[in-house]
Amino acid sequence: MLNSPMRQGTLPRVSPIYRVCGWTKFVDCPDSIYNDPAIRNKFHNNTVVNSTIPLATIKPFMNEKADNTIASPMDIQYRNYYEEPNDYVDNGEVNIRGFIQPMQTLLLDDSYRLIEGLIVDSINGGVGFRNHSGPLRMGLGAQWTEDILFIHPETACTQTNLSLHFSISANYFYKHDNGYMADDGGFANLPTEIPEPRFDGLDDDWQNAFGEAPDLQRRSLALAWWNNQLTARVLNISSSSVGDRYTSEFSNYATLASPGSIQISPMNGWYLDSIYKKSASAAAVEFASFGRRCSGFNDTDPSSSSKPYTYRYDLASNWTQQLYTCASSMKASVQTVTFGSNTTNTSLDLGDLRVLAVRPKQYSEDALPIWAIEKVDGYRIHDINLMWGLANESQVDEDAFEIRRTAELYLPASTHDITFGHIYDSFAAGMAPGAAWNSVYEFAAAIRGIAIDFIPSYSGETDYGLTLKYRNLSRTPEGTAKIMNLIWTDLMAFVVVGTKTGFEATTGSSPASHTKSKRSDSALTILGTKAVHKMVRSIGYSDFRYAIPAFIVVGILIFSVATATVFALRKSLSYEILEHYINQTSMGRTASQLLYPGIAPIDASTKEWSRATRDLILDVPRPQSRPKKRTRPRLRGRRGHSSPSASSGASLLRVHQEMEMENRSQSHLSAQSHYSASRASSPHSPYTIHQFA
Repeated sequence: MLNSPMRQGTLPRVSPIYRVCGWTKFVDCPDSIYNDPAIRNKFHNNTVVNSTIPLATIKPFMNEKADNTIASPMDIQYRNYYEEPNDYVDNGEVNIRGFIQPMQTLLLDDSYRLIEGLIVDSINGGVGFRNHSGPLRMGLGAQWTEDILFIHPETACTQTNLSLHFSISANYFYKHDNGYMADDGGFANLPTEIPEPRFDGLDDDWQNAFGEAPDLQRRSLALAWWNNQLTARVLNISSSSVGDRYTSEFSNYATLASPGSIQISPMNGWYLDSIYKKSASAAAVEFASFGRRCSGFNDTDPSSSSKPYTYRYDLASNWTQQLYTCASSMKASVQTVTFGSNTTNTSLDLGDLRVLAVRPKQYSEDALPIWAIEKVDGYRIHDINLMWGLANESQVDEDAFEIRRTAELYLPASTHDITFGHIYDSFAAGMAPGAAWNSVYEFAAAIRGIAIDFIPSYSGETDYGLTLKYRNLSRTPEGTAKIMNLIWTDLMAFVVVGTKTGFEATTGSSPASHTKSKRSDSALTILGTKAVHKMVRSIGYSDFRYAIPAFIVVGILIFSVATATVFALRKSLSYEILEHYINQTSMGRTASQLLYPGIAPIDASTKEWSRATRDLILDVPRPQSRPKKRTRPRLRGRRGHSSPSASSGASLLRVHQEMEMENRSQSHLSAQSHYSASRASSPHSPYTIHQFA
């Protein structure tokens, strides 16, 4: 919406996008223009690197199809950025770096939300990249579909069957000596066999044990086993039974815990006093080491296009907090999105657009999309953020890119140590998804109610809405995984935008090149034309139970028509017979025949009957009022004398009425004579009835 925080907090787009490589020191990225020794020697001590992404790296992802709406890596950008020079990058030129600017949290939504540059899935987690546009002046609105690139987080969690307990004092201050861990089966039923792959150094292939698609559930199960095993070592447990309590290592945990928040951290054992206070350094190293190995890679491993990004965390809920171990990753896919618009005005606002449906794009087996991931040699994982995306097969150099035909792609591994508080270039597609996970694991809910490293607190301590949502979701491993996915989504919504409109081929890649409308809405950018379904009014039933009365009426009508058709075909009832009975039962003919017998033939047609009787006048007397109680009339004339005329009139009326009643009771008159007498004696004005045969 025009005045939303997301719109006002999004900076104008800039280009080009820069990528910086190197960790302990800056190094040239693949195909850098500084690889030429003649250029390199121009710089002092040969330490300057170039951050420009060369055309050879970008070209495979450039789709020149006119109506393509799927974002490329270069269409994913940081929502906010700042400028900073670096003496060792681009010879000290000013470049931009992305950064996080928390704005409007979407975590409590439960729908698809359109914000500036994104489609946010607040139901299960995920972001779609789209620079929003829509039709204008569509009357009742319109609908259309587009294929949109989405990145979805994916998490699998395992319950450790260990629970952490604490209580609070009457004044809501936390006690320091009432924390304990309960064995709900995590120690008592811990398998003696080490799960595969082994993370204890005896399995040299643990870094490659999961392949291109990480088995997150298997990772979280292995992590739960190692977490319980290492915790038992610190507590010096040799045997345990379900229900046993352990108190010696949890006074510090009880101090930090809160009934209104969750805690998220890497697997570090910090809920144990001796590890938190660094008195058990060897155990702390083991926790951290095995937690890192669950991800399947170390940052110092050679960078590989076949190694997917994964991470892990421990999550505790409220009061009696269940301890979960989880493994997470993210994958890209194309979703077919159905949009709706009710833009009847001359201006476009995001409030006028809505997402009606999102479903995975359907592919046949022989038409799966082609994804490409950059291949590099001589770089470690923390040295480079790899280029990835849907590719144009004719432009892909298989020596420089790995090609995969699949409906979805797990993103390549990136360093564990970069969060949104320390972004060092503007290549959002390569860095942002992994940095979002690192930010969640390290800082999003590490300490209740406190923002760390520019990452807002998601612990729920200061937001009761989050507390209620966490309380419901954290009851199960699946709900716990959803919590993490939604936090990742919220952070990504703060940080990135999509710039793809689908009209770049006709209007140019730069928004500045888009033409303006010459009509009354000249401030709007006219991008092009696209086929949409215009909405029209129609009547339909969403629930056919409400149509039952209509069905009954239609049934009666059909029966009536069918019956009439049968009679017509059998000629048992002709039109002439129906016409005869209708005529003979009409009120006009009946009265005329009774009062004027023989005035017209009994079977005369309507025209003949009307011609013969059109001048007849049938007098219909007014209805008699109910007789009142007889009293002496009090009629007065001038100066108190009764009026003779008034008295005569009253007497005449009374006599007439008495004679009429007497005649009716004593004799039977014919209809003709009775009618004549009534007509002659009636003191009322006659009505004229026009007859209609």
